[in-house]
Amino acid sequence: MSVTPFVQMRGRARRALRTRGATALGKLPAAPGRAGQLVGRARVAEARRVFKAGGDAEAVVAPLLDADADTDSRVRGRAWALVAEARSAAGQHGSALEAARTAAALDDDVETSLIHRRLAQSTSPDEAATALARALGQRPRNRAQIALVVEALRSADRESVEAWRTHLARWGIDGLDERLAEVEAEIALVGADPLDPVLAHWWEQLRRPTPAVARALDRRRDWDRLAAQVSAHPPAADDVPALMKEAALELRKAAARALTAGYTSAAETLVNHSLALRPDDLWARDTWSNATDQLRVVREGWTPTPRGELRLDAAPRHVLSVLAQSLPHLSGGYATRTHGVLTGLVADGWSVEAVTRPGFPYDRWSKHDTRVVPPVDEVDGIRYHRVLTDARVYRQYPLTSYVGKYAAAIEAHARRHRASLIHASSFHVNGLAAQQAAARLGLPFVYEMRGLEELMKVSRDPAFESSDRHRFTAGLETTICHAADRVFVITEALRALMIERGVDAEKLVVLPNGVHTDQFTPRPRDADLAASLGLTGKTVIGYAGGLVDYEGLDLLLEAVALLKERAGSSGPDFHLVVVGDGHFESQLHALSTSLGLDDVVTFTGRVPHDQVASYLSLFDITPFPRLPLPVCEAISPIKPFESMAMGKAVVTSSVAALTEIVDDGRTGLVFDKGCARSLADTLERLLESPALRDRLGGAAREWVLENRDWRHVTSIVDATYRTLLA
Repeated sequence: MSVTPFVQMRGRARRALRTRGATALGKLPAAPGRAGQLVGRARVAEARRVFKAGGDAEAVVAPLLDADADTDSRVRGRAWALVAEARSAAGQHGSALEAARTAAALDDDVETSLIHRRLAQSTSPDEAATALARALGQRPRNRAQIALVVEALRSADRESVEAWRTHLARWGIDGLDERLAEVEAEIALVGADPLDPVLAHWWEQLRRPTPAVARALDRRRDWDRLAAQVSAHPPAADDVPALMKEAALELRKAAARALTAGYTSAAETLVNHSLALRPDDLWARDTWSNATDQLRVVREGWTPTPRGELRLDAAPRHVLSVLAQSLPHLSGGYATRTHGVLTGLVADGWSVEAVTRPGFPYDRWSKHDTRVVPPVDEVDGIRYHRVLTDARVYRQYPLTSYVGKYAAAIEAHARRHRASLIHASSFHVNGLAAQQAAARLGLPFVYEMRGLEELMKVSRDPAFESSDRHRFTAGLETTICHAADRVFVITEALRALMIERGVDAEKLVVLPNGVHTDQFTPRPRDADLAASLGLTGKTVIGYAGGLVDYEGLDLLLEAVALLKERAGSSGPDFHLVVVGDGHFESQLHALSTSLGLDDVVTFTGRVPHDQVASYLSLFDITPFPRLPLPVCEAISPIKPFESMAMGKAVVTSSVAALTEIVDDGRTGLVFDKGCARSLADTLERLLESPALRDRLGGAAREWVLENRDWRHVTSIVDATYRTLLA
């Protein structure tokens, strides 16, 4: 039999893909018919590999996205589905959903429909339901697609399970009754109130209840109840290996999430049962080691290292700063504050170098990321040293071992720099290691508390306050403060909290956030950008920052809805622009749509750093509507200072940390925290009075120039250092 040209082409393509991967894909010629489909599928497969490795998957499939691409519509649909996943992973939720819609229009495959459903769930529930129904109506091509449908049904309802059961019977697919019963059990357990009778029912009904119950109680965040259940009814260790493996896996996943959430005792119990079924599970062993180490610290506490005699030739004005992160790899509030303080100290005549936690920045990157950073980065004359090995994973447990190695690295850098003082900033691992190194060298130790993990966790889960993790972090942070010679805190509210915890008030010094007032200055509106966004002639309410739950942006949308309603038939002459991204972005999009605000709200998504100033130039009013939560009461953001330095009219909620910044009626306006109507009233005052906006913005800039320029802030540090080294 002769070999056809198509078969020859297919063989060459396959060999090229195996040997050259994505590079070869770009060189393959366009081909008609089945050959084109082969190349298209190969591109999608290679793009998926690139996506998993953290690369630019969209670039790989770009030739398939055009409507004129010479390939099958199903292949194009799968390419668009992959683009949707990649954009979602990058935080581009709006464009991800649009890509998913395009994919679904081209390809009604099960997997494509389920991607569409997942991306639509948070913003368009009806659209998500339609996508699920479409997926359920398509016959699965293989076992993998059956597994995907089963997974999707777990977050659906019993009616959807019944619908798929009917389709399966029509297709002649059997053998899934037990799996579907487990899905029904999970759905029932997640919504059960009271839980106990429903749990007892399904524990008796299911042949293998542990996996379904573990998934359900994990979703309910009821890890203590799950730990009690499996302790009372341990899964059999002599069961069918595949069943043991699934039970072990679900218990291990629940344990890991319980540990992250702070339920350390429950995590230890769950992972013990997981290891009883699969003793060789390395991930379970890691979870067990972490949980048991935290519980040991909670039980036994932490003993600081006693300070000894001076053990190095210290230079009088040399300081080593110990940090969690820094420029140039991250540029958020933590890194910005650090750089502002360090450059200010250098201007005051101090010689300052910094060292970041072991593993930074590798420990924040994908395990597939092969980039290599130098041992030191220099930014504006500040040297940021890294503590790195060939590893990409840097576990912080056992804590004693981690702190000991970290302290040794700090000690080495302190000797090299001839430091006369060590200054560590949040969080506890930095403080513990720096305290140990300073004590060994006989140097003064300063701890800078920029935030508290437990405040953030309690704000999102009030039950966290009684958790093991709360006792762990609060105990260590307080211990560090007791051991330090001075403690800088970011607000008066945080100072009061640490006094309540028993820290000596005399050693607590408020070191507020600041701003480079020569970089953030009043500037004219970017007319071209305003025109491109349809903002010409509009008064702009603007927010630029992280789209996270505690910022109160949902409250801001509710206030804007009230303002739009008040405008009546004439329509509003203002517009809200939201710049940034974050985990709360999809919920905000959904809320904006449900409130009918799509005509007065623009979400830009993440914008390049060098374009942020242009967006800020558009803003006339900058609200910071932080919610009445513990983290917002005690911790101050940097963004308000930047807006004030630019002469913007600032509006803040009445949380303690923000009322320390804004003098109501003089440098900005304050509304009743948590109250959308109060926020709307306050915004309305500013919308109606350009003169008031100008007066408040001018006073805000004057106040920042006098009180919050980084040079002023670092004078507090300078005075503290001088006292300790006198």
